[in-house]
Amino acid sequence: MSFTFVTAARIPMPRTGFDSWLDVPIASAAVIENPADMFVGWYWGDREGQADWTDAETDLTPRELLAGRVAASCAVNGDGVLTVLRYRDGALEAYLWTVGYPGVWETAARRLLLMLAGAGAVKDDGPDGYVLFWEDAAGMLPRRDQDSPLALLTVNNSRVRFVGKRPLADLLAEPEPVEDAFAELAEALDEDLDVEDAQDSVAPLDPRYIESAVLNSAR
Repeated sequence: MSFTFVTAARIPMPRTGFDSWLDVPIASAAVIENPADMFVGWYWGDREGQADWTDAETDLTPRELLAGRVAASCAVNGDGVLTVLRYRDGALEAYLWTVGYPGVWETAARRLLLMLAGAGAVKDDGPDGYVLFWEDAAGMLPRRDQDSPLALLTVNNSRVRFVGKRPLADLLAEPEPVEDAFAELAEALDEDLDVEDAQDSVAPLDPRYIESAVLNSAR
């Protein structure tokens, strides 16, 4: 049995900060103040959060992790991941759809959260950034009256922490453009799969979905 989750973010930062973030190794678990509070107040609020996230630590950079996800999704049959990651209108925007399997998905989810949490180190004094984490096989944002993600992470240049349940209507408008880009990518891949003997898809490499800097300078 697999588990399908979405990690979405919009984190305001200067372009120079975004470019630096791509090559800084993914942050250690210590970057999040309260990892055990991941689910507090949300749909999985009755589940005990994990305080020890060291299994998700890695020496990969965001650029390397993202490039690997994109490469995996380029195959016609895919590999259970779709990735939208770009810099738009003064912010890092992410929409990461992932299928995981028992014993694996938890680590994969925490690693993506650590990757995005690390953006706080290169953020300026602007508005807080937010990272949403929820379960949805179709990859759709939660409804505005639903307010039931699995976790909400706030990111700024002084602290990164999970926040308990709060109304999301004011936050859900911000990732709508990147959700639209994800829907376009998913549709393009579906069309590729409908073509007999289709070759590897180039849709995941389109700069509308993945910032060209991620792939052009990948090591």
